[in-house]
Amino acid sequence: MTLWHQIVELWLWLLTRLGLRTPTFRTVRVVDIPDRLRAERLYVASEDGYAWSAAMLCPCGCGKVLEMNLLPDAQPCWTLTETSDGLASLHPSVWLKRDCEAHFWLRKGKVRWV
Repeated sequence: MTLWHQIVELWLWLLTRLGLRTPTFRTVRVVDIPDRLRAERLYVASEDGYAWSAAMLCPCGCGKVLEMNLLPDAQPCWTLTETSDGLASLHPSVWLKRDCEAHFWLRKGKVRWV
């Protein structure tokens, strides 16, 4: 990631933390979840059109990587829906019961805090 991208992400993080901006998450289809994630992206790991995992940086700004299982046979499991322009929704809510304790819904790319 270039220095410019780091500066922009820091600026966006600061505006978000101050409540002056609500981030918008768009899906990025990948074969495997990358080692380094970028803000405001929901990485969806899929093979042959079948999505099995999703990952994102915690929207609170703590930097934690959140991974959600999309396989219906395993628990816990989330359901992913997307709009035609790539805005993501997850069901049920995402809740970290440790660390930053973030609890939110992702609806049409927007974080709705619980």
